[in-house]
This record gives sequence, C-alpha cells and structure tokens, in this order.
Amino acid sequence: MLPPSPAVPRQSAAFPATPILRAQQERNEVQQTVTYLMVFRVGLATMLLLSLVAMALGLQDTVENLSGPFGRFVFALLATVYTATLAYAITLKRVRAPLPLAYLQVAVDLVLISLLVHATGGAQSAYTFLYLVDVLAVALLPRRAGVVAVAIASALLMVGISLLGYFKTIAPIPGQTVFPWDLTRQELMFRLLVFLAGVASVGALGVNLSGQKRQAGERLARHQRIAGDLASLHQNTIRCLSSGLVTVTLDGTITSINEAACDILGIAAPAAIGQPLAERIPGLRPVLEEAGPVGSVRRHEVDAVRVDGMHRRLGISATPLSDHTGQVIGRVIHFQDLTELRRMEQQVQRSERLASIGRLAAGIAHEIRNPLASISGSVELLKTRPRPDSETLQLVDIAVREVERLDRLISSLLDYARPVTEERQTLDLGEVATEIAKAFEQERRLDVKIAVEAEAGVEIEGGDGQLRQVLWNLVRNAADSMPKGGTVRLTVMHDEATGGMREAVLAVNDTGVGISKEDQDRIFEPFFSTKANGTGLGLATVARIVEDHKGYIEVASDLGRGTTFTLRFPAITH
Repeated sequence: MLPPSPAVPRQSAAFPATPILRAQQERNEVQQTVTYLMVFRVGLATMLLLSLVAMALGLQDTVENLSGPFGRFVFALLATVYTATLAYAITLKRVRAPLPLAYLQVAVDLVLISLLVHATGGAQSAYTFLYLVDVLAVALLPRRAGVVAVAIASALLMVGISLLGYFKTIAPIPGQTVFPWDLTRQELMFRLLVFLAGVASVGALGVNLSGQKRQAGERLARHQRIAGDLASLHQNTIRCLSSGLVTVTLDGTITSINEAACDILGIAAPAAIGQPLAERIPGLRPVLEEAGPVGSVRRHEVDAVRVDGMHRRLGISATPLSDHTGQVIGRVIHFQDLTELRRMEQQVQRSERLASIGRLAAGIAHEIRNPLASISGSVELLKTRPRPDSETLQLVDIAVREVERLDRLISSLLDYARPVTEERQTLDLGEVATEIAKAFEQERRLDVKIAVEAEAGVEIEGGDGQLRQVLWNLVRNAADSMPKGGTVRLTVMHDEATGGMREAVLAVNDTGVGISKEDQDRIFEPFFSTKANGTGLGLATVARIVEDHKGYIEVASDLGRGTTFTLRFPAITH
C-alpha cells in the first residue's frame, strides 16, 4: 500500500518561482508525505493488531497467547508504533524543516521492521515487504539520494537480521513459534537473493519515480506560473476596462462581472453573481432573443435601471461564449454608458435648433415691431378725433391693449433671442432659492406650499437677475401644474459630475399633472406650451439662460406623479 503522491501547491499568479517559493513548495511536499506515512503506519499497525487477535480467537479459540511473552512483545511493538506516530504528529507542526523528521521516521521504521522480521522467522518472515514500502515512500520525498540510502539500509538490515538469527547470534523472542534457523542454507540464500533483487528493483524504480516526479512537479509549477500569469493578465485587463463586461449563461444569469459594470449598474459584484442580468437591463432580453443563442449583437442601445432607480442609456454588444469543446454555454455582454453622451448630443442639437430659431425670431421681431409702432400711433390718433362714439372708443381700447400685448410678446421673444448680458458674480444658490420661496409665498395661493432644502456653500458664477428669472419661471410653472394644490420642493446640493468635476445642483420638484414623454422633448422650444394662455417662451428662455451659464437642464416626469427640473452648473470650489 503506497501513499498517494502529494499535490504540488499552486504558485502565485503574479510572480515567478523564487528560491523561497521553491523551498516552501518542497516543505509542503515533505509534510504531506510524512502525513501519509503516519497514516499508513497507524493503519498497518492496526491491521496487524486485529489479525493477531483474530488468529488467537479463531485458530486457537483462546486468548491465552495474547497475554504470553510473544503477545506482550507484539503489543509493545505496536504501542511503540502508536507512540512514535503521535510524537511525529506533534513535532511536525513545530519543525520548520520536516525533511530530517521524515528520514528519522524511516530510520525508526526500519528498526521496528527488523525486530518484527526477526520475531516472525527472519528470512522466511511474511513482513519483509515492509522494507520495500519504506523504499517507495522515500521516493516521494524531494531528494533522490534518499532512495538509494534507504534501499541499501534495508538490504543490510534484512541480510544482517536474517543471518544473525540464523546463526543464533540473536536470541529468539520468548514464545516465538517460527525461528530463523528453520531453513536450509540453500533456502536462506535463495530468500536473501530474492529479497536483494527485489530491493534493487524497487530501489531503481524509486530512483526513476523520484526523478520523474521532480520533473513533473517542475513542469506543473512552470505551467501553473504561465497559467497564473495569463489569469493575472486577464484579470488586470478586465479590471482596467472603463466599459462594462459581463458573462451570462444561456438563460441570462450573471456568472462574472467587472468593476466598471458594477459602477454603471450600481450593484456589488458578490450580490450580482447568480442574478438575472435582465433585472438591471430590461431591454437586453428582446435583443438577445432576436439574435438567437449563437448570434452576435454588434451594436445596440438599450435602457438600464440602476439599483437606486436611475435610468442609464447603454450601448451594448454581445458575442457567444463557448467552452473548451466549442459548445455555446452563454454570452459575453460588453456595454458602455452612453447617458452623458446622448444628453450632450441632445443638448447640442437643442442649442443649435434654438440658436437658429433665436436668430429668426430676432429678425421677425424687428420687422414686426416697426409696423406695430405705426399701428399703435394711428390708433392713438383715432382717440383724439372729435366726437367719437362709444363703440369706436371701445374698439380703439381693444386695439391698443392687443398692440401692447404683442409688444410684450416681442420683448419676450427678443429676450429669448438675445438675453440681457449681466455682470457675473458669485451667487449662493441656497440663498437665491430661499429668497424666491419667500417672494412666492407672498403672491401665490394658500393651497400651494413651497419647501427649500439647501446645502450650505453651493456657489456658482452667474447673473443674479437671470438666475432669479429662471427659478421664478420654474416655480411658477410647478405651481400652475398643481391645480388641486401641493408642495413645490427646491433642493440645492453639490454633486460629482462625469470626470470628477464638482457640480452645483438646483432641483425644482412638484406633484402636479406631469409631462408626457412626447412633450418632454419639445418643452424648451419657443412657442410650445401646454398652457391655454402660455406663449411658450418661459422654458425656452430658461434653457437659454442656463446654457449661457455653462449649465444644462434635466427633466424627469411621469403623468399624474409630478415633474422634476434639475439644473446643473459648474460649482465654485474653495
């Protein structure tokens, strides 16, 4: 019975083998071999004890021989084996160099085996094979020279104990039933020659086995280092990706996910493993089903929902994931967060569109204002004519009032097209929001409340009048969207923008009727309004002023649940 070959410990994935690592590997191998030897020794001793008891009870149907001199000798030998094994186990945990302890165990084993061989008939003993077990056990140790030494020691001990017993130089054990001299010289020589041949063969096999084991261990360690380096390179490459990378099974269950994907989806890697990816990216499943189990998705855009409820726009590609046999076992999902890019594109498109409308509006406004002034002057002259009747005066008043309304509309249009340039100064958004809230409370209905939550020290560079106009328009629109009353909330805080820049955030939230998805893309266009008497220039002017302050607006709205306008400006950092 041979102990199994100890496993070579895995080398570090990031570092090549060093003398220290090789010494540690050798130490681990010796510890495992010594452990296997102890287990084998205890097992063999236990089997010997059980066989001795079985023979005493089965063959002779008595236990008297167990208490005799020979029985006591065997029990003493077994007790020595158990005690020595216990001492080895305690010592193994404390020694730093287990190899000398291994050779000490083998030496003690050879002595005990020699005593057992002498007690059971010398050259005719059935336990001479135990010498060969120790020879093979030493072959598992790192040094090849130990095999030759143990083989020679086994041969010398076997021949010596057999000859000494044969010539009665060593007295037999009291109660011994099989004696070494119960052989002829020819039988003795034959048995010794057979044993020596066996030791030589096993020794040669052990030397070869030790060499092959060492070479195999070196090859395994080298391959493990290569595989470790590849795994480390793979992990570092995946970790350094700025885009998300996720592997999923065929049913969409996440099997691995990198840090960038966790950041984009707002989840933790341990919690994500084993979860359906479709929970975070609902639009992914139809895309993959359309491509089929082995089809690739070159480029597609879908919406994702973070754990915190935020929506992100993702650009996704997917390829089949195969195992070593080529069978498709899942998908590799690669995606990028396109939310900021799409927002910037929309902002640029809106800015270009509004700039064109502004230039057109400015030209039209000037062309309309000139004839409008003539009309207004002519109507005023009609009022000065002698004896006008009441109907004429009424019509003249209507004409004057409508001319004034058109003039205000043109003024608003010009304000949108060419906003008044104000001197920029440092403004505390929290103070501006608080002042607007106080002014609003003095003018609005009692069924509309306003609440302010402002973080201290949120400052930007801007025009005071323009920002008050922006905030007033947003608050007034929020109040108008709540015909049954409610609360308008103003929130001022800092936030981290993409790229690590700090932003000043001003949010206006209401619980009104909301804005439909179709209208959200048009609310900043001039002359578009959902109000019956609105001109459609309020939010357009707001967007233009915010843009002039190098900021941008985000709109989140659900019909029947309310709307939130979020203004983001570059913050002043101290």
